[in-house]
Amino acid sequence: MDKNAILNDKVMPFPLLDIVMRIIKADPWWRSMNMDEVNEFLRRPLLLRLAFMDRDLYPIVHPLWFIYKEGIFYLETHKASKKARLLRDDGRVYFLVDEVVDGKPRGVRGKGNALIIDDAELAREIMVEQVIKYLGSADKQLSRRLIDSSKDNVVVKVEPLAFATWIA
Repeated sequence: MDKNAILNDKVMPFPLLDIVMRIIKADPWWRSMNMDEVNEFLRRPLLLRLAFMDRDLYPIVHPLWFIYKEGIFYLETHKASKKARLLRDDGRVYFLVDEVVDGKPRGVRGKGNALIIDDAELAREIMVEQVIKYLGSADKQLSRRLIDSSKDNVVVKVEPLAFATWIA
């Protein structure tokens, strides 16, 4: 498969993934981000809102720390959490990362598929990356506590199907 992204029906280079990533203009008032802008935006310490369905088919939305690498979102959660149980049963998700700075909105949203990975070592690695991204250091007391607690966590790997983006 061609390693390109489609931006408003134009093919854009996307060398890191073995998929075609479609970027959709999310809002008629703002322009779409290109892949470089998406990658830069998702490296920032923003929250990802992950939406999925409970067993009664009511939506649940969780704000989460995340790591974004090579077109994939990595999250972690306790292995016995409701989130982990539900995503094991049905990995269909919707995600949103956005912000407004000085009245100028920008964001990335889309559908994806979540996979639970039972790997405590990988969960610890993701937690270390997250505490550095969100707290600035792995040496703070809170950072160490979060890293220590990750031994009981699993990784949630979210593979986006497409990105809808906007930037003022």
